[in-house]
Amino acid sequence: MDGESCSSGKFKLYEQLELQEFQDKFVIKSVEAPDQGFSIDRRDGTIEPLNGDSSSSSARPTKTSTIYGVAGTIRLLAGNYVLVITSRTEVGAFLGFPVYRVTSMKFLSCNEVLKNSTLQEKKDEAYFMALLKTVQSTPGLYFSYQTDITLNFQRRRKLMEGWMAKPIWKQADPRFVWNRNLLDELIEYKLDGFIIPLLQGSFQAAQLKLKDSPATLTIFSRRCTRRLGTRMWRRGANLEGDVANFIETEQLVECEGFRSSLLQIRGSIPLLWEQIVDLSYKPQLKVIDHEQMSNVVERHFFDLFQRYGEIIAVDLTDKHGDEGQLSMAFSAEAQNLPNVR
Repeated sequence: MDGESCSSGKFKLYEQLELQEFQDKFVIKSVEAPDQGFSIDRRDGTIEPLNGDSSSSSARPTKTSTIYGVAGTIRLLAGNYVLVITSRTEVGAFLGFPVYRVTSMKFLSCNEVLKNSTLQEKKDEAYFMALLKTVQSTPGLYFSYQTDITLNFQRRRKLMEGWMAKPIWKQADPRFVWNRNLLDELIEYKLDGFIIPLLQGSFQAAQLKLKDSPATLTIFSRRCTRRLGTRMWRRGANLEGDVANFIETEQLVECEGFRSSLLQIRGSIPLLWEQIVDLSYKPQLKVIDHEQMSNVVERHFFDLFQRYGEIIAVDLTDKHGDEGQLSMAFSAEAQNLPNVR
């Protein structure tokens, strides 16, 4: 297994990596453990673990640089692209473990086979590569080398003994792993020490005093990867009960060895509805008449209950106009839920 186990039994990722660029491949190694790493063929993106061989090539690299993590790989029409973290900023700590924000990333292109592609294939590849540029500048990405930050403190308290000894990507809540679909190849080659789950959201920590005792207040928002979309374009729930723009916000207070966690979750009204975007300030919304509507609402709240226990739901919609109709429809469905008070 790649990676390190801390003395406390927790899994730890490699923090500092060396990127070596050769004519035919990229090599990524751990600075802490130089015999651990992998190579990526620049022709087609094939990954090959170093298998403990720190002198995998007699040739000298054309360039060597420091990177701070591998966010994953993605295959397009004629090549593979490796997303690496090129700079980071430490923003605080979560449960005593350092948390970093990604400040820059870049793709390593492994698409030499593109030379043999048709003109149309080259055009298509260029179009998709342009889309990848937006991925490089995704804001609000956070990670930690020493702990999983996708799990809130309340859930961590319920984990079975030994859970933290697993690779961090196995500990993570997949709902909040922004790069989950980019990790498949790294997982396939069991490169556990290099697999960094990235979380999109916001993180703020402050030092304060409660009476005369020093305390730490941390506010951590985690954005769910299910049913993502921009406001108005993505609304309501899908048939599985996942709602648009779901966010979990944790307020964590630490004082004199005690920790208190308060969770607040928000998301779109869990009905099947849509909003037709036009030039008006408040585009008209429409509740979709569907035979699965009651099941969708029940699935949504059942999932919340399984993850968070008892919850209090607050409807923040306007009680007039289109939103008023949406609010009434939600209230009617909620009354039919089992165990609703």
